[in-house]
Amino acid sequence: MKRALLAVALLLAATSAWAEWVKVAETRDTVVHVDPASIESRGGFRRVSVVQDYAAPETGGVRSRQVTYEIDCAGERLRSLAVAEHSAAMARGAPVSSSARESEWLVVAPRTGSNIASKASYRAILRFVCSR
Repeated sequence: MKRALLAVALLLAATSAWAEWVKVAETRDTVVHVDPASIESRGGFRRVSVVQDYAAPETGGVRSRQVTYEIDCAGERLRSLAVAEHSAAMARGAPVSSSARESEWLVVAPRTGSNIASKASYRAILRFVCSR
């Protein structure tokens, strides 16, 4: 009986956590969601959890990717700290792969030197997180 109650409690917790994701960008083949509850300030930086859902499975059966980003709001740049790929939408299903390492900084500001398209999801993530 206790196990059944625990299972139901975990399911409800996972469902309510999923409901808090906010869509910040969408293209023909990808939808990007941010978890506002995951935003943490660390010095002059912020960390956030982001899920990228794909309309069709990518190589290796990846349907979604959950990324932890570190964001420098003042410098208008971000980098990934950890990535986990999943076989189902919204970072659910069987894990396909994961890694924890810092990427290079991506400058997303609309200025000379940025190679990020103005409508790229990186800018939407940065704007959303830095407005909080």
